[in-house]
Amino acid sequence: MAGKFQDGCAYPPRMMNADRAAAYLDISKTKFLEGVSSGIWPAPRDVGGLPRWDRLDLDAAVDAMSERKKRLAPARKSLADMLEAEQHGQSGA
Repeated sequence: MAGKFQDGCAYPPRMMNADRAAAYLDISKTKFLEGVSSGIWPAPRDVGGLPRWDRLDLDAAVDAMSERKKRLAPARKSLADMLEAEQHGQSGA
């Protein structure tokens, strides 16, 4: 059984192979590569014939997920907004 990917780096390298990129995102290599194929994660860059993922591209993909989630989430109303809407609804009845 293969162990979790570990190395002695105190910080993630800028360019990563698929194993390291998946570990950086805390997902399996299989899920990472599935996400690359489906466009969830960025495509690799060619570094001398070797596929490498830029840490900043991975960070941007994660940030885009958060932004997309915010845009799709329904706007939250404050208690004052809800009370005001309730008052307008009752006064028009």
